[in-house]
Amino acid sequence: MMLVLLLACTDGGTDLSPYVPKVTFNRFDLVDLDFEHIDVDFVFDVDNPNPVDIPLARFDYSLGFEGVELIAGDDPNGLELKSDATSEMALPVGLEFANIFDIAEAVRGVDTIGFGLAGSFGFDTDLGPVDIEYDESGDFPALRTPSFDLGQLRIESADADSVEFGLDVDVDNDHASVLDFSNLDFRVKFAGVRVGSGTEEEVGEVAGASTETKTIPFTVDYADAIAALSAAVSGDALNVKLDADMDVDTPFGIVPLTVDETGDVEVRDETP
Repeated sequence: MMLVLLLACTDGGTDLSPYVPKVTFNRFDLVDLDFEHIDVDFVFDVDNPNPVDIPLARFDYSLGFEGVELIAGDDPNGLELKSDATSEMALPVGLEFANIFDIAEAVRGVDTIGFGLAGSFGFDTDLGPVDIEYDESGDFPALRTPSFDLGQLRIESADADSVEFGLDVDVDNDHASVLDFSNLDFRVKFAGVRVGSGTEEEVGEVAGASTETKTIPFTVDYADAIAALSAAVSGDALNVKLDADMDVDTPFGIVPLTVDETGDVEVRDETP
């Protein structure tokens, strides 16, 4: 929306609108994003119709989500309008998702929450001070960390040297969009002892607003697997720890994710 301040000079009522800078909210650019925080630039186009440069003298802003203000401030530095030209002004904002969701919780099955950005630009011109108000709204990324719950640990095969395991992991996706998991680099511990590790290029997708089970296969030397095999025979649960790094293809691009989950899981022997 174009924001134009129409002024009338008190000395004779001269219309100054042809000389007043015009401000248009253009877009916001993602600068950095992970599952904890977001750095974003709110970008404005400022058109200066005058034949001389005009510096920005005053600038204030208030940013809120779902109608609740989160941050406010003022920063008059950083932009000088070029003569007869349109300049971009970027308002850089860094936010923690936890702080956003404390005041405006994202609903399961949606990818964004509403933002509101309002304030004013102030310019000191040869004709006097000019202040231009703006009030913008739109959709803002609401990135939530998918949850991981350790499920069943299955013994799929065994020989004299090693045991093949499959660890089921329930992955919950809170977004509306599909999440795609890839480039998995993982480590597994049984009862505090590291027994396996590996990589998986493709883990798979989890549909929006759903929970799906993914299986992580890994091989354990037979000697290291004795405790797990004993648990399988006795029916007792085994304490399993999963550490993993992976990439997640989200609605807002590929985001790295680290997982650290521990649980007492059922061990099931599925060897032929």
